[in-house]
Amino acid sequence: MRFYRFVLVAVAASLVFSLALADGPPALAQSTSDAENDVDKAKERADQASGLVDAAVAERNELEQELAATIARVNELSSQLSIVGSGLDRIAAKLEFAGIESAGIQAAIEVQAVDAYMAVVSSPSVNFVNTDTVEKALVASTVVEDVVAHGRAQVDELIFKRRSLEQLQVTFLAEQENFRLLQDQVNAEVEHLAELYDRADADVADAIRGSEIAGAHYQETLSAVDLARARDEERQRQEERDTTTTSSPTTTTGSGTTPTTNPPNTTTSTTSGGGGGGPWNHPPAVEQWRSLVQQHFPSNRVEEALRIIGCESNGDPNAYNPYSGASGLFQFLPSTWASTAPMAGYAGASVFEPEPNVGSAAWLGARYEQLGQYFWQAWSCRRVLN
Repeated sequence: MRFYRFVLVAVAASLVFSLALADGPPALAQSTSDAENDVDKAKERADQASGLVDAAVAERNELEQELAATIARVNELSSQLSIVGSGLDRIAAKLEFAGIESAGIQAAIEVQAVDAYMAVVSSPSVNFVNTDTVEKALVASTVVEDVVAHGRAQVDELIFKRRSLEQLQVTFLAEQENFRLLQDQVNAEVEHLAELYDRADADVADAIRGSEIAGAHYQETLSAVDLARARDEERQRQEERDTTTTSSPTTTTGSGTTPTTNPPNTTTSTTSGGGGGGPWNHPPAVEQWRSLVQQHFPSNRVEEALRIIGCESNGDPNAYNPYSGASGLFQFLPSTWASTAPMAGYAGASVFEPEPNVGSAAWLGARYEQLGQYFWQAWSCRRVLN
């Protein structure tokens, strides 16, 4: 088990080390293919880390069962020791009583023997010196011997009993000492197992941390895939815009390309431009927002607003720049959107919603104008208005 535990800790440590040092955070300039490959590797490592957590938990459960069995054994031994101790206490009390009883019987026998002897000796019918016959003297001697022998037998029996009890006490004391030594060994084993259990808990914690690191790395690689895909989509949109510029000369988005004339069937709008020039031709993807723009912008800013939309997002309300985070028709930066939308009356609205995006842009332009600055000061695409 210890070897298995060592291997478990070593694998977990190597996994965390490899994630922390070897891989590092996903590269920001990855291709979609590379990012997806990293996802597969990170997923495999996350699964391995999860498996290490399961193995660490299983080892802790095994130690837990062994610890519980040992504790039960100690409790059983303690119960047996308690029974033995009670028995020894009873035996000690009996021995003490037997000692008192033995001393009492010994004294009683001695008194009885003396009394019997004195009675025989002083008896007028039995006298060692003045006996009428030899037979009477023998009877007196026999009586005395019987009394003394009977008392001696009682004493011997009591002494044997006491010696047996003392031997029993010695046996139980030795057994109790054996139990005490065994209990000490078991207590040491419990302490050792408790230490192993603490280590197993630490191994579980390490495995969980490794799993969390692997999981976080896996999520980072997923984000890297999303970023790579967004970058590819943005690149594809840019290529489509370049293709549109080549095949059908219209204004490209986000590049500030100088506008050219649309095909004859493209809607043409003229305006004073508020100093921004014109007339301009807008592609259908931009022209579709004319009515919405007219609801929020001054009439002399409508053509300019459509021109800015064409430059920023090519009329795509879901346009997103993965590098800057700029989003929506007017490509609001996250920080700008967070401060502008509530002031424009669109708190909580998504930057990808056309009306909040257009309305916030109109409010921001008017605010700059109130401060004595250029209406389109906030947009780098203002260059296309010149």
